[in-house]
Amino acid sequence: MAPSTATTCRARADGRRSHLLLSVRTLIAITTAVAFFALPVHCQSEKRLSSIQQQQQQQQHQYYDSEELTSGGGGEVIKSKIRPDTYSQDPAQQYEKHLQHGKQSDTVGSASTVYGEQYGDGSSLMQQDQPMLDEEAQESISSGSINNHRIPQYTRGGSPVPADVVEGKNVGNRAVGNNYHHPGNPSSATGGYAVDSAYGPHYSSQDLVQDQNYQLEFKYHDYDKMTKFLRTTSSRFPNLTALYSIGKSVQGRDLWVMVVSSSPYEHMIGKPDVKYVANMHGNEAVGRELMLHLIQYLVNSYSVDPYIRWLLDNTRIHVLPSMNPDGFEVAREGQCDGGQGRYNARGFDLNRNFPDYFKQNNKRGQPETDAVKEWTSKIQFVLSGGLHGGALVASYPFDNTPNSMFQSYTSTPSLTPDDDVFKHLALTYSRNHPTMNQGVACKAGTPTFNNGITNGAAWYPLTGGMQDFNYVWYGCMEVTLELSCCKYPSTSELPKLWEENRLSLVKFLAEAHRGVHGFVMDEHGNPIEKASLKIKGRDVGFQTTKYGEFWRILLPGVYKLEIYGDGYIPKEMDFMVVEQHPTLLNVTLHTSKRQDNTPYRQPVPHFYHHHHPQGIALAPKQPTQDPGIFSSITSGFNNFVSNMFG
Repeated sequence: MAPSTATTCRARADGRRSHLLLSVRTLIAITTAVAFFALPVHCQSEKRLSSIQQQQQQQQHQYYDSEELTSGGGGEVIKSKIRPDTYSQDPAQQYEKHLQHGKQSDTVGSASTVYGEQYGDGSSLMQQDQPMLDEEAQESISSGSINNHRIPQYTRGGSPVPADVVEGKNVGNRAVGNNYHHPGNPSSATGGYAVDSAYGPHYSSQDLVQDQNYQLEFKYHDYDKMTKFLRTTSSRFPNLTALYSIGKSVQGRDLWVMVVSSSPYEHMIGKPDVKYVANMHGNEAVGRELMLHLIQYLVNSYSVDPYIRWLLDNTRIHVLPSMNPDGFEVAREGQCDGGQGRYNARGFDLNRNFPDYFKQNNKRGQPETDAVKEWTSKIQFVLSGGLHGGALVASYPFDNTPNSMFQSYTSTPSLTPDDDVFKHLALTYSRNHPTMNQGVACKAGTPTFNNGITNGAAWYPLTGGMQDFNYVWYGCMEVTLELSCCKYPSTSELPKLWEENRLSLVKFLAEAHRGVHGFVMDEHGNPIEKASLKIKGRDVGFQTTKYGEFWRILLPGVYKLEIYGDGYIPKEMDFMVVEQHPTLLNVTLHTSKRQDNTPYRQPVPHFYHHHHPQGIALAPKQPTQDPGIFSSITSGFNNFVSNMFG
C-alpha cells in the first residue's frame, strides 16, 4: 500500500533535519580542530611579540644610557650588535673591485655607478661572507629592533627615517646650528665663520650658464679660478655644499673651506667632522687640484652611488684646497724640486709654524697657521689628511722627537700611544693606491718606504708640524699624504694622479666611522661639554663637544674608557670594538659635592694636550732640551733635510 502524503512529508523533513544536524556537527568539529592547532601558533606569536618589545626597550636603553646595561655602572663589556646593512662586507671593497675591473665611468669627474648592481638593494650583501652571529644578534636582526650604528636606515625614497621613529627619542640625529653662519643671520654673527658673501644673489646665473655641464678641467687653477669653481659648486649644489673662509693669507687671499655633506649648514649630532688640508707648501700643487676634483666627484656621485651617499649622509667633510695661496701664485709648473713658492709671503714654512710638544717653537705665528689653529679649536675634527708632494708615502705621527744632537742621522722612530691606529690609517691610503704601497724610491738617493708608509720622525724629524699639533692638542688623528714624486708636475699628469688617488681619498675619510663614539651626559640627560676622555694606556686625550659627543678611532679589541668632568665623579667603562661598525657607548656622570654642598672640582688627569680656558692651545710642558750650539746645528740640519725631501 502506498504511503500517505502526510507520511511522505514527515520523512522528507526528518531527512533534511538529519543532514542539517550532520553539517552543524561537522562544522563544529572542523572549528575545534582549527582552534586546537592555532593555539600554539597564537601563543608563539604572543611570545615573539613580547620578545620584540623587550628587545626594543633594551635597545633604547643601550642607546641613551649605557650605564643601565652594566653592573651598577661598573663597566661590563658592551658589544655593539650587527645589523644586516652594516658593511660586514665593506661596500668600499666592492668599490675597489669595481675600479679594478675598469667599470668606473669613462667620463672624468662624472658620478660613478659602482653599486648599481652589487649594492643597490642590499640583498647581495647578505649572500656574501658574513660573520657568525650569536642568537641575540640574530633575534635583533629578525625583529628589526637593532640600533642603527653605521649605515642609516632608509625609506625606499632614500630619506633617512626620523631619529625619534628609529630610536624612540629625539637625541641621536638632531640638526643644530653650525660654527659658521649665513651672512644675513645677525644672531649667529659672532658664533663662527660666515658663509661666502658671494653665495646666492651675487653669484649665480651667468657663470652657471657658461658651465652648464659642470666640468672641471684637468689643469692648475690659480686663486681666482679656484674661487670661481668653489662658488659655482656652492650655487649649483646648495643642499650638499657650503663655502666659508677661515681667514686670509698674508696678501689677503681667502683661505676657502668647502663643506661637502647632506647637512652642509648644520651639524648633525652624532656625525663626525673630517678634513683635508692641501697646498700647505705653495709649490706642492697636486693636492690642491685633487681636492677640487674630489669635491666635484662627491657632489656628482651623491645621487647615484650608495657608498658616497652613505658617506655624505653620515660625515661632514671639510676641504681646504689651498692653505698657502700666496705661495702657489709664485710657484712654477714643472719644478719638481726646490723651494720657489714653498713658503708664505713672509718666507715662513707653514709646516714648521705650529706649537710643538717636544720642543719650544719660537717662530712667529703666521696668519695662515693662526687661522688653521682657530679652525681646529672650533670644530672637533676626528680625522684629517694633510696633502703634500715631493715623495710617495703616507707619513704618520710623531714628526718630532725629544732633542738629540744626532737625531737626523739616526732616524729613530717617535711613536704615539695610538701607533697601531696611525699605521692602519696610513696603510688604508697606501694600499688603495696602485703604486704607493710598493714603497719604491722616487729617484736614486731617496729613501724607500716599507708598504708605502713611514713614521714621520723616522723619515726626518721636524719641529712645529701640523699633524703632531692636531693629534696632541685636539685629539684629531692626522696623516701626512705625499702624493707625487714631483712637487709641481705638468698638467698632463693630473688625470693619472686623480685616478691613482681617488679611491684612497674616499676610503681614508670613511675610517672616521671606526672605533667608538657616543655621548657624555649628566644624571638628568643633559650633555656635558668639554668632558675629558682617554683610552686607558693611550695618554693622548680628547674632549666632548658642546652636545656631549665624542669619537675615537680604534682597531678591534677590548678597551677601557676613562671619563673626567669638572664637578663630576670620574668614571671608567669597558667596551669592545668590532670590525663591522663603530661601537656606541653612552656615559652618564654623576655630580660630586662636598659636605658644604659645593661642587667638587676633580683634578684634571695628565693628558698630552692642554687647552687655555678661552680655547687657545697652550704648549704643554716641554721635555728637557739640549741647549746651546748643538741645538742650533741640529735645527739647521733638519731644515736642510726637510727642504730636500718635502
